[in-house]
Amino acid sequence: MSHKLKIMKAGIILLLISFFVFSENIDAQQAGRNSLKNSDILSRLKSANGNYKGINVSFDEGIEDNYYKHLLYNKKYPDVMGYRIKIFSGSGHDAMERASQARALFLKNYENVNAYLQYDSPDYKVYVGDCRTRSEVLKLFFEVKKEFPYAFPIPQAIKVKRD
Repeated sequence: MSHKLKIMKAGIILLLISFFVFSENIDAQQAGRNSLKNSDILSRLKSANGNYKGINVSFDEGIEDNYYKHLLYNKKYPDVMGYRIKIFSGSGHDAMERASQARALFLKNYENVNAYLQYDSPDYKVYVGDCRTRSEVLKLFFEVKKEFPYAFPIPQAIKVKRD
């Protein structure tokens, strides 16, 4: 068999494999969109068509497709950039215990605010809050500063509740 024929065969096999992988990926994306379509606002608007006199809801296919891509992206990457307050940072043999105590003290005073203990070698750190805006973090910061005088706000990826 000639060298060119072997290359052509390998190219055809590679093309077929990529086609099957690509089609499986499309099926998986479509299944993800279908599961999203059962509960999202866009599908509820479309299903309400005709239930209200004088209201007709229609969407361009591209807009609808991008909407579902956006929902899938948000499901895959739930964090967004926001702010947290670092209330503790320390290292040493008892740093984990001191960090846990700082976190417990914070949670005792602020039950509705999340607190995260994180280990960044060699330091244990405690971050609090999931603030989306600078004004939100500053409001919390001035309250927390009374109890934790060395606290300071920092930009960080935060968890966001999505309904």
